[in-house]
Amino acid sequence: RNYQRVNLQERPGSVPPGRVPRTKEVVFLDDLVDIARPGEEVEVTGIFCHSYDYYLTQRSGFPVFQTYVSANHIRKKEDASSAHNLSEADRKLILELAADPNIGKRIIASIAPSIYGHEHVKMSLAMA
Repeated sequence: RNYQRVNLQERPGSVPPGRVPRTKEVVFLDDLVDIARPGEEVEVTGIFCHSYDYYLTQRSGFPVFQTYVSANHIRKKEDASSAHNLSEADRKLILELAADPNIGKRIIASIAPSIYGHEHVKMSLAMA
């Protein structure tokens, strides 16, 4: 099982002057691992969890809990704005492709063109 711990930090530009940006530990599992790189702006959706720390509790004499976020979804800020950055030529091409009645066959043919046949497998990949 893939597992990654990341420290998420507030954008320094959004923090009032004189304050240190807050951080929170985030746990990525399985397919979410390695989606975000250091320094990228991301939006994380997840579950706020806690874990009981027995050793710190024994040392300090009172219950100590560590909190973290178990991520369910990650969205990069650049992905959200990429649709708005299309040129007019790109938009025109997309609309032409959308009007093509054989667009489904063209997409299937573009998946692994060196492999002959297997249209059902290619169709399932295209639909996924």
